[in-house]
Amino acid sequence: MPTGPDTAIDGETQTAQTVPSRMAVLKHPVHPMLVVYPIAFLSMLPVTDALHAWRGGAFWAEASFWLNAAGLGLGVLAGLVGMVDLLGIRAVRRHVSAWSHFIAAVMVLALAAAGLWLRWPDPAAAIWPWGLVLSGVTLLLVMVAGWLGGTLSFRHGIGVYGGQEPVGTTADRRPPGA
Repeated sequence: MPTGPDTAIDGETQTAQTVPSRMAVLKHPVHPMLVVYPIAFLSMLPVTDALHAWRGGAFWAEASFWLNAAGLGLGVLAGLVGMVDLLGIRAVRRHVSAWSHFIAAVMVLALAAAGLWLRWPDPAAAIWPWGLVLSGVTLLLVMVAGWLGGTLSFRHGIGVYGGQEPVGTTADRRPPGA
């Protein structure tokens, strides 16, 4: 049986209990809005590193440096917002996947900090081989942290708005203001 916030039972939709975020704008959680940026920036690091290793040129090395710096900076901001929900909502702290997501995200930030430290003196010299290896491992951990974060939202209903509805109701499910 599916365990997501919206599950179908005999053709009817039932909404599971959701846990709204403490850090929200018009009920929309801020953490998921912020994490897309460090995910995108840090996910592009292996691409720009590989392009520099293959094609050379200062552009790709500089691009890697700035992607790394932006991913770390916005990742720290997203992490602080996410920690408000983790530490401020008891129901969130009860989920193993919340703590696993937290640990994986801290590991991502630690690798991003190491990557920035490695690239700081000379972005081009840092890429082969250790910059490329570090960016690849960071990408793998970004995927793990993202998977766990998605589990929290889509499976456990954490950081989403809405609530429990009786089976068979046809309540308006549009977001506020839509």
